[in-house]
Formats: sequence, structure tokens, C-alpha cells
Amino acid sequence: MSSVTTLDEARLTRSMRPRAGIHAPVPFGEHDVIQAYTPLVRRIARRTARSVPASIAFEDILSAGWLGMAEALGRRQADMDDEHFEAYAARRVRGAILDFLRCLDPLSRSQRRARRQLTQLAGEIAAREGRLPTDEEMAKALGTTPQEYRALESELAQASLSLAQLTGDERAAMPSPEVEAAQAELTDTVAAAIRGLPERLQLVLSLYYQEELSLREIGEVLGVTESRVCQLHSAAVKKVRAELGVQVPGRAVA
Repeated sequence: MSSVTTLDEARLTRSMRPRAGIHAPVPFGEHDVIQAYTPLVRRIARRTARSVPASIAFEDILSAGWLGMAEALGRRQADMDDEHFEAYAARRVRGAILDFLRCLDPLSRSQRRARRQLTQLAGEIAAREGRLPTDEEMAKALGTTPQEYRALESELAQASLSLAQLTGDERAAMPSPEVEAAQAELTDTVAAAIRGLPERLQLVLSLYYQEELSLREIGEVLGVTESRVCQLHSAAVKKVRAELGVQVPGRAVA
């Protein structure tokens, strides 16, 4: 079975048309070019595929890689030898694949559905109880065990994290030990300040920053107006800042 789609082959064919002052004529036929660079493109695509969620099709990754190869061929300089070109082409292939992955939602359809369900259930429990739901309450609402609920939360978080790491967000996803320790200390300090807030304000912050609900959606959960939610949010942030004595950055309130 051919590893190059008709669209990929068309892109490669266009890339090999002479452009004044940009690249040297390819010294062999179009089919030979495809055969020559297939191992390189497939190797990079396979290496990348091992690090992404299984919901992303390998053929889609491979096709993105061939687009990168087409771009590399189209920009090949006349004085570039084969060794230097392969190194350049490998960077273009990987770059094209990462650009493709950045445009994707890291969650599969079923995972997105699960995330929406968790958010809805958390909001319903919070509205009924006036506080954040426990793992046991979430598990009961889902009809599962607390262990299975925590496993689902971990799966959803890991799907997003693995793609963020692969596509160039490693510094944010995997900080240095020093930065990680400082972040952990700051997180503990902020968490302690938040625990000192009234439960209603804790709930507003949780729904806004953790569940990423809009002010309008939080208002629907709490049964208050959007402007009232804005007031509660501002009050909560001011109390946390006063407790810490610093300016705490956060998600901008729209």
C-alpha cells in the first residue's frame, strides 16, 4: 500500500517546479523523489505518533509530514548538498507535523463529552450544596466509584498535557526543579488563602478558573445575575491578594 496520498504527491510535484533563484532542479524524476524521502518522512511521523493520543490518525500525521517535505523541496537552495538538505527537510517535516497537531483538540470526541458531563455535574452539585463537590459525590452522580472518577480526571488531564509537551509547551508543562519548587510553594500559599474565603467565594473562583465557566454560566449555577458574579469574583480576588500581599495574575474577566 502506498504511503503517499494523491494530494501529497501533487504537493510534491508542485514543489519540484523550478522557481527562479530558490532551488536547484531535482536531478531525478518525481517518483524517485517520493521514494527517496519516504523513509525520512515516515520515520519522523512514526516517532511523533508514539507520543500523541491514539485518537489522532497516523495517516493524518504522515500527510502533514509530506506537506513539510514539499515545502523543503520547494525552498532547496542550489548550493545545498544532500546531507544538509536532509537535515533541513527533517526540520521542515517535524515543524509541519507540529503545526498540524497544534490545531487539534487533544481530546477525543468521547473525552470531550466526558469533560462536558463532569463540568455540568460539578455545577449542579455546587448549586445544590453551596460548595465544591467531593470525589465521592461526583462518582455517585456518574454512577461509578471514586477511584474510577479520579482515573477519568487523570486521563482527561494527561491527554491535554501530552500534546502540550509535544508541540513546544515543554517549558510550561515540565519546569526545571527550581521553578517547580517555587510554583509548588506559591500554589500552596494561594490555596491556603483561598481556603480562608467564604465557601461562596471559593465556589466562584473554582467555577471560573478550574471549570472555566463564563460569568453568565456561573450566575446560572448560583442563581444570581452576571453582574453579581463579577462583584463576587472581584471580592474574592481582592481578599486573596490582601492575604498574600502581592498582585496575583489570573484569567482576565471578560
